[in-house]
Amino acid sequence: MKTYFILFLCYLSFASVYSQNDIQIEYGAVFKNEKREIPFDIVGKDENGYYMLYSEGKYGQGDDMFLRKFNLDLTPSRQELNLKDDTYEDKFSSLGVTKINDNIIHVFSLMTDTGKKYYYQLVNLNTFELSEKKFITEIENDTKNANNSISRFIISDDENTITLFYTIPNKNKETAKIRVQTFDSSFVEQTNTTYEFPYNNDVLSIRSVFSNKNKELFVLCKVYDSSKILSDESKHQYEFQLFKVTSDNLKLLTKIRSNNVHLRHLSTALFDDNKLVLTGLFSVKDMYAMTGVFSAKIDLETGKQLYANYNTLSTEFFSKLMSDGKKKDKAILKYNEGKRENPNYILKNTIKLDNDELLVLAEQNRSFTYNYITTYYSDNIAAIKLDNQGNVIWSNKIGKRNEKANIYIYNSFFPILKNDAIYLFYNGNSKNLNHKTGFIANSFGSDESVFLSTKIDAEGNYTRHILCTKEELEGVTIRPSLYNWIDDNTLLMFGQDIDNLKNQRFIKVIFK
Repeated sequence: MKTYFILFLCYLSFASVYSQNDIQIEYGAVFKNEKREIPFDIVGKDENGYYMLYSEGKYGQGDDMFLRKFNLDLTPSRQELNLKDDTYEDKFSSLGVTKINDNIIHVFSLMTDTGKKYYYQLVNLNTFELSEKKFITEIENDTKNANNSISRFIISDDENTITLFYTIPNKNKETAKIRVQTFDSSFVEQTNTTYEFPYNNDVLSIRSVFSNKNKELFVLCKVYDSSKILSDESKHQYEFQLFKVTSDNLKLLTKIRSNNVHLRHLSTALFDDNKLVLTGLFSVKDMYAMTGVFSAKIDLETGKQLYANYNTLSTEFFSKLMSDGKKKDKAILKYNEGKRENPNYILKNTIKLDNDELLVLAEQNRSFTYNYITTYYSDNIAAIKLDNQGNVIWSNKIGKRNEKANIYIYNSFFPILKNDAIYLFYNGNSKNLNHKTGFIANSFGSDESVFLSTKIDAEGNYTRHILCTKEELEGVTIRPSLYNWIDDNTLLMFGQDIDNLKNQRFIKVIFK
């Protein structure tokens, strides 16, 4: 363990300076790092303090990886542990860091001449000491280098079962294979099984691996009609297949064939009755646009599809943020003729609601590079509520404009379901508080920059509220994707100065 230097710019105890009817904000101290390091994960909290993963670089993309401890008042404790030994060099790859009971577990791999070896280390949170690395397993080089293997590290809800999933590194024209190993919480091996898919690697793409409350493992794949996957993608020549991992084989549960539309990605939402809903955006013309929302509900015991719907979104939804006038009328005409779609939308979240209803959230995302400068755009949000049969109840668009050159970690939004409402947290502009149509101001680079909450009610109506002003944050910008729940009603979030990454602070978002 080593210590590092922290300079306090000012000290502010966690005192509430903002409150609305249902949310309260508390601000932490502004502190300054000696190095240009930022956190990329908030691991957890216990009675000793908070634990963050830090690395160098403006994205936290550096070669180092430090577990840093903060005091309970979220001031730096000046204690950190190096999770990446200097001898690892480029052979190192982290699979994940998580807190279990009084320990933090770090699972990682190291490349060797013979393959890829997996290890774990424990951090004792009572002493804040790092154990020696311990060997888990090895993927040996097959007909391909083991560096090509895809790995997943999954911990069960009760934290008693650890699953390591990885692909066997063989050639494209060979049968796709995976291996699944399970361990108890002390990494004592319980099972070790190799499985074969009924397809070669060149037509199979593993999209997600997940488990249910029964600790059963499932694999969602995209299977192409031929090895010419780019051509197949553009011609809708593929289908999604859901497999259940049993003790001795891969059981095909269901297939979802693209209905002559682009269906690039499917997200998963698990229900307590062992049902799964797959949701995705589909488009008729442009692969990266949105014509509507697809949803399918599947019984994970039988594989039966309880429903499968393609919901085309309305003209009203398409033109929701447009100002009245000839330009809007012309756009609507082209949309009705099938010449326009909702451009550049990607699926961000699927949130389970009461009565097996769902809220699908999508966002306009794109980037543009000119003269070696890449601008990242994370703009308008689409919210679509589906009933328990996968049909649209309502749909709406929320105007947002996050546009920043060469950096993206301050863009996008974080959604929360709380008190029968949806809250969207993101960086915004105070000029946009009452925006419904027309021009919308950029969130960055002005005195009007704020951190916002947009509250969506059960009918799809929304209101924006300022959570933090630029002055209250003292030059810090919140990163919406970096958060952790302290308890059921308190969310911890982090921000830093865009122009001077060394200046950092935390805030607490407290739901009443």
